[in-house]
Amino acid sequence: MPTNRNFVPSFRWQIVITYLLIIVVGFIITNVSVLNILGRYMINSKKETFRLYANWIAQIISYDYASGDPDILSGIGYDIQDFGEEIFNKERESTRILVLNKNGVVDYDSYNIISGPDSLLKQNLSKNFPEVVHVLNGESVEPRELYIRPGNSSDSKLVLYSYAPIQHEKHGIIGMVIISTSLSGIEQMLNEVKTRMGTYSITVAVLIILTSYLASGFITQPIKQLTDVIRKMSQGHLDQRVKISGSRELRQLGEAFNIMSEKLENLDRARNEFVSNASHELKTPLSAIKVLTESLIHMEADDPSVYNEFLNDINSEIDRLNTIISDLLTLVKIDTEEVQLDQEPVDLVKLVNNTLRRLQLLAQQKHITLESYYDDHLTVSGDSVKLQQVVSNIVDNAIKYTPEGGRVTVEVYENSGNAVVKVSDTGIGIPAKDLPHIFDRFFRVDKARSRATGGTGLGLSIAHKIILLHGGNIRVVSEEGKGSIFYIELPLKV
Repeated sequence: MPTNRNFVPSFRWQIVITYLLIIVVGFIITNVSVLNILGRYMINSKKETFRLYANWIAQIISYDYASGDPDILSGIGYDIQDFGEEIFNKERESTRILVLNKNGVVDYDSYNIISGPDSLLKQNLSKNFPEVVHVLNGESVEPRELYIRPGNSSDSKLVLYSYAPIQHEKHGIIGMVIISTSLSGIEQMLNEVKTRMGTYSITVAVLIILTSYLASGFITQPIKQLTDVIRKMSQGHLDQRVKISGSRELRQLGEAFNIMSEKLENLDRARNEFVSNASHELKTPLSAIKVLTESLIHMEADDPSVYNEFLNDINSEIDRLNTIISDLLTLVKIDTEEVQLDQEPVDLVKLVNNTLRRLQLLAQQKHITLESYYDDHLTVSGDSVKLQQVVSNIVDNAIKYTPEGGRVTVEVYENSGNAVVKVSDTGIGIPAKDLPHIFDRFFRVDKARSRATGGTGLGLSIAHKIILLHGGNIRVVSEEGKGSIFYIELPLKV
């Protein structure tokens, strides 16, 4: 098992790494989303602006372009150069304006100073650009951005192309305008935003990591305490408790652990008490048997009646020993869930009535009035033999602990979906301090008197376990000197 010194830092770093992963993933998703939204917004704004520029230029030059006058047509080249400079001054982006005739051939280029392979004058663009054909056919074509690689350059540049038809009121579409503008400004801005966001993200991540590492100390401190307590408990110190502190979840964990620790301690104490009580209960008849046997060995009298008396006493102690062992075995079977209940419909009224008939003689010997009151037939599901054992045990105790001339009353009735067997007596009662322990093993209110009655101190514990196995409940109400009332509640069979 790792020591706490190694465990806690490891756990703290696990927390920090977990936070780091969450932060990194969160920042990546956020940064990418922000950049995409920002880039798309800026490009869409640019598209709308240059769509207007293209339509504006097409409208302005439409009459001159349709005139056919060489002098007027020659001025179009200068006009689009002026338009390009004006757009550049507003947008701060290099802009190229092309004017194509209705066949898709470039008639004017604002970059007319370009010659050689980069020159587009007199080139037919309809062969390589399907957008040209669509525009000249009167179709609407949205501006679009493309990555191009000019000349022998190895770097691609993002360029926006906008289109507008040149329309004449008489001749219809007589050509078109293409405006291409660089989006390097947007790319540069997005790169700056990306750099700044990356810097901010790293700064925030470092701050969060430092904060989470410091905060993890407060988180791991209760866990360290819990680990120390668990280690001590593993060494046999079951009286350990943890100090409840920290977040709500940690407090709940601490409370749950303390409850578990208390139950383990109580279980260990109950086990020790059980072993001690069982040893004591078994030792008493064994000691009596030993004394009686030794008395017989050293006895010089040859009177058979004396031997018979001693042997009868030994036999009684052996019966008592057998009873204790049988009750112990019954409890062990119940605790280990080895007891199999024969689930069957049981007429509780009939079962109680038969039990009372067997105990009637015992009540008469003590001049005790045994009364009974029944509802109609009440049927429960369970093991009739074990249920009869419970009823017999409770009524038998009531008779034993009721003085001569007293009364024991048994009632069977229905209450809130349960069949209830109520056993009340006018006996000695149970002190209030002993009521919480009445179903504990080997517990006796009056130990000397209980042994005189022949009890083992296990009967009520067995009865309690059997009723719980049937899904019922057993409880007692008592006042010292005024008698006791036991309630056996069992769910009615539907």
